[in-house]
Amino acid sequence: MQLLLNFWFIFLALLALGVSVFVHELGHYWAAKKRGLVADRFSIGFGPRLFGWKHNGTDFRISLLPLGGYVSLPQLADMGRVEGGEMHQKELPPISYTDKMIVAVMGAVFNILFAFLISLILWGVGREVIKSTTVGTVAETIINSEGIEVPSPAYQAGIQAGDTILAVDGKPISDWWDYINTLATGVGRSSDGRAEATISLQRGDRTIALTTHPVLISSERMRAIGLLPETDSDGAPLVLKLEKDMPAFQAGLQVGDRLLKLDGEPIVSGAFLKTYLSKNRDRIIAVTIKRNNTEQILPIQPRVKTENGETEPRFGFAYDYDYKVERVHEDPFTQLIGFADTMQRTLYALINQNSDIEVRNMSGPVGIIHGLNVMARRGWVDLIWFVALINVNLALFNLLPIPVLDGGHMLFATISKLLKRPLPIAIMERIQMTFVMLLLFFVVYVSFFDLRRITLPFIPTQDSTQTEAP
Repeated sequence: MQLLLNFWFIFLALLALGVSVFVHELGHYWAAKKRGLVADRFSIGFGPRLFGWKHNGTDFRISLLPLGGYVSLPQLADMGRVEGGEMHQKELPPISYTDKMIVAVMGAVFNILFAFLISLILWGVGREVIKSTTVGTVAETIINSEGIEVPSPAYQAGIQAGDTILAVDGKPISDWWDYINTLATGVGRSSDGRAEATISLQRGDRTIALTTHPVLISSERMRAIGLLPETDSDGAPLVLKLEKDMPAFQAGLQVGDRLLKLDGEPIVSGAFLKTYLSKNRDRIIAVTIKRNNTEQILPIQPRVKTENGETEPRFGFAYDYDYKVERVHEDPFTQLIGFADTMQRTLYALINQNSDIEVRNMSGPVGIIHGLNVMARRGWVDLIWFVALINVNLALFNLLPIPVLDGGHMLFATISKLLKRPLPIAIMERIQMTFVMLLLFFVVYVSFFDLRRITLPFIPTQDSTQTEAP
């Protein structure tokens, strides 16, 4: 049954990505037909044709390499050999600059329209988010990307539980995800070269600003300072899943139990739990839990397991916190502006030398499919929200003035317009072929890190709202 569910979620992820690519290429195809252009091929994927059909002179196909898609428009740019076919043999009538710009931009327009329709649905049904930006937990230590426990930047700066985050580096914060994203894409640096972020807080009736020096966490090497949001309950993590052959299950731990203490010490974070297990791997630990409003103590002996060449003590359960979530009904325009703002900040961080964001932090097809798979498991609302985000990102990314992308076609058309003559096809083909190879290299590069992030075990940290499994 579980295997069938896995296949089902993967299928949903692939379908969601395929639909997004289809919508983009449909925009080009529709505009081309409306403007009277010849459309040789409509392909989802690149490379050799797997299967398809022909209709009204267009070869609709599914191709071997699932790296996107294209519509072959020889009057816009005859890139037949680049796209996996032959150069168009017939001489076709030229098209106007207006036609070129309209056809090139309509892929992005269709993606935005599709995202808008999804946002209308989300506006109606609402989406659960951690709306509150009030700090629930300030860790004294945090585990960095190398797996080393270091002092928490938030604790060192004097941030306290109960503080409400108003802004990061002067940018107002709307919810907890916005805080995490804004901090991660920050570009602040101190005079000695350390990462720096100014956190504006509401503390009682005072507004204060504290300077922190974020550390890099997890395999993604993202900035974090050691905070978790407030919870609905007593702050105790909730057991979500158990491994039947592991000590926690054998000791009597149950799904739904709340984890209170280890040897009498309150469990304040995932980092605390992981660290405590590491320091006490060779003895029985008294785990205090709450079940049906009654506290009880379970003696559990951690089991040392070897994963990816490393040994770590484990109880064998997964858990998460009861964060204060709200069902929000944002209008479509607010949603789209938020998606675009996230994309803009990410791109800015990529080109800023003071940022810790690198190209390897970006997601290729593998990472996108994995993200869609995760969202599908959470529910259809989170899935379509992620699809809307992908469509906005796809639209904006394709408008960048890079050869092979739509923005590149618009750039070439504009240069030809200014020069008052078409660019030599041989030069355009060389440029396009070069950037096709660069694009393929980029996809392979980011996919390597996508696979690393997916396969590496999750390292519990503060500033994370993911389920952690010790």
